[in-house]
Amino acid sequence: MQQLQTLNDLFHTLQNERGFAMLYLRENTTQSKQEMLHYFAKSNQSIERFNSTIAQQSNQTTDLAEEELAHIIHKNLNHLMDSRLKLLDLALKTSSAFDVYSYQLISPIIQLITHLILKVKNTHPSAVNAYCFFLQWKEKVGLERSIIMRGFIDGNSNNNECIEHIKVLINEQQYYKNSFLSLATIEQKKFIDTLYQTPDIDTLHTIHQQLSTQGKSDILNKMNAKDWFTLISKKIDRLHHIEKQLRLNLDGKHQLSRRKINTPSTSERLAYKVTLFQEMPGEEVEQIISCSKIYQIPKNKVLILENNSITHLHIVLMGWVKVFKQNNNQAEILQIISNNETVLEHCLLTHQVFDANAKTITDTLMLSIPINVVNHTLAHSAKFAHNIIIMSAQKTNTALQNLQSIKHKSTEQRMGEFFLKLLNDKKWQSNAIQLPYNKSFISSYLGMSRETFSRNLKYLARQGVNIEHNTITIIDKEKLCQYCHFDANNQCYNFQLNQCHHNGQAEG
Repeated sequence: MQQLQTLNDLFHTLQNERGFAMLYLRENTTQSKQEMLHYFAKSNQSIERFNSTIAQQSNQTTDLAEEELAHIIHKNLNHLMDSRLKLLDLALKTSSAFDVYSYQLISPIIQLITHLILKVKNTHPSAVNAYCFFLQWKEKVGLERSIIMRGFIDGNSNNNECIEHIKVLINEQQYYKNSFLSLATIEQKKFIDTLYQTPDIDTLHTIHQQLSTQGKSDILNKMNAKDWFTLISKKIDRLHHIEKQLRLNLDGKHQLSRRKINTPSTSERLAYKVTLFQEMPGEEVEQIISCSKIYQIPKNKVLILENNSITHLHIVLMGWVKVFKQNNNQAEILQIISNNETVLEHCLLTHQVFDANAKTITDTLMLSIPINVVNHTLAHSAKFAHNIIIMSAQKTNTALQNLQSIKHKSTEQRMGEFFLKLLNDKKWQSNAIQLPYNKSFISSYLGMSRETFSRNLKYLARQGVNIEHNTITIIDKEKLCQYCHFDANNQCYNFQLNQCHHNGQAEG
C-alpha cells in the first residue's frame, strides 16, 4: 500500500507540474517563475519518496515487468531535471513539455500502479478494475487542463483544432467514468457522489456541454489562462482526494448489490472441484484458493470490459455469464458460460487485454484468481497449464460448433441442440429445467429473431418440448437425442454411462 501511495502522489504532483508548466510558458513573469519552482519542489518530494522506495525494493524479489516500469520511470525522472532547466529558460516548446510529462512519466506511472494493485491482498476484482478506470479518467481530466492551456498559449483555446481535441477528451472522460461506474462496488460509488456537490464542477459540466453541442463555449471564451487553470485544478484535486479513498478502501469489504444473494454453504467446496484443478495435487489447489476469493455477483453486473487490463482469472462456480461484443449499441453474444467454466481465459494465455465484455445473466458465485497467482502457477504446474489449455480448446471448439450451427443448421436443429445441452447439464435428472435467461436472450444467442424462435417452439412442442414462462418441460427426453451430433457425445451424461439412446447416429 505504501508503494501505491508513493506512486499516486507522484502521479498527482506531476499532473499539476505539467498543467502549470503550460501556464508558465504563457505567463513568463517573475511571479509565475516562483510558482513554477514551487511546483518543482512539490514534485521533488514525491520523486524522493519514489527513489527511496526503489532503493528499498532493490533487495526484494519483484517481477520483471515491475522492474522494467520502475527503471523507465527512474530514468525519465532523471531526464526531467534537464527539461525543467529548458522550461525555466523558455527554451522548451509546449509540445515537448507536454510529451515529457504525459508519455515519458505519467503513462508508465499509471501502468506500474495498475501492476501493483494486484499485489494488494484480499482485493475485490470489481474494485480493482474500477480503480484502474478511475486513474485513466483522472488522467483524461489532467490532459484536458493541459491541452486547453496549450490552446491559450497558441491563441486557439476556443478555435476548431483545440476544440476538436477537447471534444475527443470529453468523450474519453465519459467512457472511463462510465466504465468505472459499471464496475464499481457500492462503497466506491459513494465516493464519486461527493464530486458533484460544488458549483465549480457544474461550471465545467456546462463548458463540456457547450463544446460538445455548439463547438464553442462562451464561458471558456471569457476566461484567461489562469482562470481556466484554477477552475479545472479544483476538479483534479478533488479526484485526487477520491483516489486516496478508493486506494485505502481496496482491501476493505465490498458489496456489488444491497440485495442478499442466496449462495450455498458449500461454496468453497465447489471451488475445490472445478475442472481447472483436476488431477492437481491437493496442496497446490489449496495454495491457489487461499490466494483467491469467492464472490457473490448480482444479476446484470458487468464483470469484464473490452480492452481492460487482465487482473483476474474468473471461474463460474454457480450461475450464468454472457460474453459479448458491443456493436452499434447492440450486444452480439459470443458465449454463454455456466458452472465450472472459465471466463475469457484465452486472453490471459496470450498476455493480451480482454477482447470482449462479460456480464452476469443471473446471480452468480465466482471464484476469482489474481493474475500474478495464475502466472506463478502456470510456470510451476504443468497440470494446471494443461488443464487451462484443454478448457480453452474445448470452448473454442464449442464456439466453432455454434458458428457452424448458425450457418448450416435449421432453427429447429439449433433449438433442439440447445435444449439437449441444458438437459446434459442437469445430467438428465429431471423432466423440468429452469431457463437461466429469457426467450429474447436465447433467440439472440441462437442467431434468430424472437418471432422465429416462438414459431419453432410450436413445432418442438409436438416433439414433447414445452416452455411456460422460464420452465422447460420435456415429456419424452429421448426425443431430443435426434438433435445430437458426434462432437456432443463426450459431453452427454447418458453417453458417458453407456446409456446412449442415439448410438452416435446423429446428423453431423
